[in-house]
Amino acid sequence: MVRRVTSSQTAAGGYAVLHRGRRAVSRYGWRGLALEALQRPLRPALAPLAARRLAARADCRESVEELLELAFTFDAFGITLRPLQSRWELRRLLAEVARLRPASMLEIGTANGGTLLALARSCAPDACVISVDLPGGAFGGGYPRWKRPIYEAFAATGQRLHLLRGDSHGPEMLSAVATLLEGRPLDFLFIDGDHSYEGVRSDFERYGALVRPGGLIALHDIVAPTADSAPVNDPGEVPRFWQELVRELGGETIVDPQGHGCFGIGLVRMR
Repeated sequence: MVRRVTSSQTAAGGYAVLHRGRRAVSRYGWRGLALEALQRPLRPALAPLAARRLAARADCRESVEELLELAFTFDAFGITLRPLQSRWELRRLLAEVARLRPASMLEIGTANGGTLLALARSCAPDACVISVDLPGGAFGGGYPRWKRPIYEAFAATGQRLHLLRGDSHGPEMLSAVATLLEGRPLDFLFIDGDHSYEGVRSDFERYGALVRPGGLIALHDIVAPTADSAPVNDPGEVPRFWQELVRELGGETIVDPQGHGCFGIGLVRMR
């Protein structure tokens, strides 16, 4: 069967291409767009060089503010790490993590990687750092494999960073995390993966059980958009789960006082 393409479909397709082109020009400018077109196919080959640049810069940064600046501004060959976070909120979370100085931490949902970089460098010098990220995840996960050398550079000398790719809800992933911990509990857990109600609840229950008394669990995207504010991301049903969690266990919030439609970080200190 031969499928005929109508003139209206052709016009619609042409409009979509034109619209994407205009957005690209608006984002990069003509000169930047040309550079982007040149660099994009070369990035997998350039990733090891970008990783060396990142490691050298990260080794020179120790304060929370220096780590934030690196995470939000790093750019090598167009490869960036920009966290999907409010800088104000992430700053305060990093201060909490730096005080805790975790010897073991787990991040569920890594995406661009900037948050993992800042968190890992805030842990103990010999920390075990674990990332779980789902390729093609519905909530922004799934960094390409060629970025792995860059993400491996997040760890400081003496730290052990494990990058796990897969579904956090499966028993195999829970078993893999427990194996890497070698019988030790987690000091810090950051949940920013599946934003459905069942998804975030599953992550909290499964991996929260690995957190020691006195340890810290943080959940991202706990604030629902208000009617008069445009959201900058979709928190899904995390706000609903957070409200239930607060009623059951109590909790603290880190929410930008300037407001931004959503985001927000919730903290639970394990007893």
